[in-house]
Amino acid sequence: MRQGVYTVMSLNNMGYYFKEGFYNLRHNKMMTLASITSVIAALFMLGIFLTLILNVDNIASQVESQLQIRAFLKDDLSKEKIDVLDGRIKTLQGIKEVKYESKEAALKNFKSQLGDRGDLLTGLEDDNPMPASFTISTTSPEYMDNVAKALKTMDGIDQVEYGKDIVDKILNVTYIIRIVSLILIAVLVVISIVIIYNTIRTAVYARRREITIMRYVGATDWFIRWPFIIEGAVLGIIGTAVALAVLKVGYGYAVRYMATSMFVFGLLPSATIINSAFPILFSIGLIIGIMGSTLSIRKFLKA
Repeated sequence: MRQGVYTVMSLNNMGYYFKEGFYNLRHNKMMTLASITSVIAALFMLGIFLTLILNVDNIASQVESQLQIRAFLKDDLSKEKIDVLDGRIKTLQGIKEVKYESKEAALKNFKSQLGDRGDLLTGLEDDNPMPASFTISTTSPEYMDNVAKALKTMDGIDQVEYGKDIVDKILNVTYIIRIVSLILIAVLVVISIVIIYNTIRTAVYARRREITIMRYVGATDWFIRWPFIIEGAVLGIIGTAVALAVLKVGYGYAVRYMATSMFVFGLLPSATIINSAFPILFSIGLIIGIMGSTLSIRKFLKA
């Protein structure tokens, strides 16, 4: 490092720390460029996995909101019995909404679904084969299995149907994607820390003699350490900013492409993704930079 007054850490030294930190970045341009490029690549990949997780959660939520349980009732139940069943169902844990459909309404809806062929059901009003039913929505798919089991034990309910296989697949796919993405994110974070660690360690090694002299004349470990911490933080912040910019452009293109395709589910808006990813990527980028610099300087400050 260049000459300076080596005192303990104070607010008056902050200008010196930042000056030295940025000097180190300018003085080692090739290593700085290599480190920033590596951080950009790592954080961009992190952004992709975060985007994947957010969109999978959104699609899963859309599908989950359409999942319902149908509880078909036995014929000739009195209104009082139906009201009792309605009340019992609403007391079950995880119930969001319960809708009753009478036999008459069921026949009418079936006719509507048949369209032009609805006339085939004409004359069935007097001997209606359609069962009355409850359509039940839960606050989360995790409750559907328990609710269905409870319904089957209730007197007056003839049959219970719901897409158990679909629910299980949605939960399993969402869980697997989250776990895999989190593992890959952790690996990329470690790789980024190693990259910055090696970059700053090279710069520290080149100035090891100056660091030794600084310690001899009374500079504290923190006085020596702060410029390198700032250097690493700047590397992380710059890498985060560029990675977010590239992610925004790339994701914006993906959103426009999906909007014009025949894909059933649309992607989340670009603003939603960036607003969600920014604090996460910024924090990770900053932590990566600070950890990389802290680890690289530590061995040179040992007594």
